[in-house]
Amino acid sequence: MAVLDFKEIPEAHIATGEQDQFELFAREFLSNLGYKILSGPDRGADGGKDLVVEEKRVGVGGETCIRWLVSCKHKAHSGKSVSPQDESNIRDRVESNKSHGFIGFYSTLPSSGLAKLLEGLREKSEVQVFDNEKIERELLHSSDGMRLAGRFFPNSIERWKTENPKPAKIFSEDPKLDCEYCGKDLLNPANNGIIVIWSKIREDYEKPEEIEHIYWSCKGHCDQVLSARKREEGLIDGWEDIPDVMMPIVFIRWVLSPLNKIHAGTKYSDEAFKKLKEFILNVYPYVARHVTSQEKERIKSLMEIPSYLGGLGY
Repeated sequence: MAVLDFKEIPEAHIATGEQDQFELFAREFLSNLGYKILSGPDRGADGGKDLVVEEKRVGVGGETCIRWLVSCKHKAHSGKSVSPQDESNIRDRVESNKSHGFIGFYSTLPSSGLAKLLEGLREKSEVQVFDNEKIERELLHSSDGMRLAGRFFPNSIERWKTENPKPAKIFSEDPKLDCEYCGKDLLNPANNGIIVIWSKIREDYEKPEEIEHIYWSCKGHCDQVLSARKREEGLIDGWEDIPDVMMPIVFIRWVLSPLNKIHAGTKYSDEAFKKLKEFILNVYPYVARHVTSQEKERIKSLMEIPSYLGGLGY
């Protein structure tokens, strides 16, 4: 699914005072890639070009300057492809502007007819096409690109950041939770990790609970190996998926739970309490953010579980 909504940039053919925004975006985009802007957008007769840019190529034989004619076509609002009628006389325009190549900068795709025309043009001139997908890919892969996208697509980037959260820069060191058994980074979404809390088996429930050990590990084999060792000590476990705890609302419930237990008299061993604090500190940077739409759905299902409702004070 596309991240950037090109309809955030005003239409080019309607005189609103912002009809030049797509051409200005093209100028900033190409400059960000390293092209030198020789001729920028203006509202006069453009001679068949919207921009003229220069690319420097360094090779064994020295430095070569390639002059590009840039044609901007913003058709995202209609959703139509760019047709040969939209790009007439490309070769003549390239030559009349003393250029070596042609860049099509489009908010949609070139039609099949235009694609064939451009393929034929490659026999005598260099040709590049930046369509909406290629533009998006270039913008999202670098911090400079993200900043530029934020200027021209503020709503799209805000949504993308919400749905693709990164840990907040709170501490000097990056958060880290390595599997107790194999050492994998459990804060990596690709790894499925759990936090396991081990307490003594109580025969008398009038006595306070005693938490002996806390660790985090991969689900499956790693957890099974570690669990076997703890059960030999006569302990019983409770566990939680780490990705669930990293959701803001679940994190609040999860932090309140040990606080309520301590208030009720639960005792933590020094090692277990140290581990509890380490876990909270490393998960918190992932929590200091907005909730994603996927997490909202997950929270709905978790809220149907009585233990979660109790942990939140309901």
